[in-house]
Amino acid sequence: MKLGTIRLQGKPTVIARLDDNTAVAVPVHDMEDLITAGNAGLDKAATAIAAAREGKAATITLDAATDWMAPNPKASKILGCAVNNNNLNKNAFKPMKSPMFFTKARSALTGHNKPIVILPRHGRSIPEPEPVVVFSKLAKDVPEDRIMDHVFGYTLTNDITASGIKFSEDSIALNMDPKFTAPHHFAWREKFGAEDNYLYFVYHSRSKAADTFAAMGPWLTTKDEIANPNNLMMRGYVDGEMYCEDSTANYHFSVERVLAEANIWFTMEPGDCVHCGTASKGTEKFPKGNIGTFLADYKNTEVEVEGLGRLFNTIDNRK
Repeated sequence: MKLGTIRLQGKPTVIARLDDNTAVAVPVHDMEDLITAGNAGLDKAATAIAAAREGKAATITLDAATDWMAPNPKASKILGCAVNNNNLNKNAFKPMKSPMFFTKARSALTGHNKPIVILPRHGRSIPEPEPVVVFSKLAKDVPEDRIMDHVFGYTLTNDITASGIKFSEDSIALNMDPKFTAPHHFAWREKFGAEDNYLYFVYHSRSKAADTFAAMGPWLTTKDEIANPNNLMMRGYVDGEMYCEDSTANYHFSVERVLAEANIWFTMEPGDCVHCGTASKGTEKFPKGNIGTFLADYKNTEVEVEGLGRLFNTIDNRK
């Protein structure tokens, strides 16, 4: 089953997909209400689909004018897993010990067909195609072998990253007096001699969580439709040309490992979202993949994930 959220006559409305062009409204308050209801929520969606197929419920035509929102616009948490791709992690001085997380604000969410806004101070900004796991119920300290029991389904995101502001205004290197440093400050990197006492600090809020930087959707696909989230093709496009093609099989940490680590540190609630790692492998025309694809040079960008659909967004490059 594929579910989404649109504004219908100005009101957020949960819909269930009938086919590529039509859907039906589901009688729930919002997507979080459907998710929290569990099987009862899915039954409401199934009943609405059956009624529409029998001509007993009005259908909704999905066209370019459809006002899409993120599938769950009220997610209390949106987590991303940084550098979780072997194509990237192979360049690490030391391999990651565990999944590394950053957060995105709810206000960063935007929907299918909506603009992604790049401000001048964002500088070089890149797309990152990723699947998203959506939690079905509260999860705290659930082990890896049971974490998938807490998953409702999957959607997809374009994890926009403004590397320009990240490595300029949001990064700082402090050359510390040795009496203020400790071995753990340098455990992750090579130390270049006794005089190297630089501590590096990078803060990701503006580079990762700015408004429109969490484009998501259009559909939330229930987990029964995805046999193995660790073997999904991911593709990214700019102006219709594919700049990367990769697979979740190339993740450094599996989806289960990422989710289990997340729920150690954060209480995951119904509707919360975790995107588990970017596509990174480039194409013949775009050998650098996403890290060499700067959104300001294009008019639109798309994300495609096997079994989950295709997300389209225009690029609003502010001058």
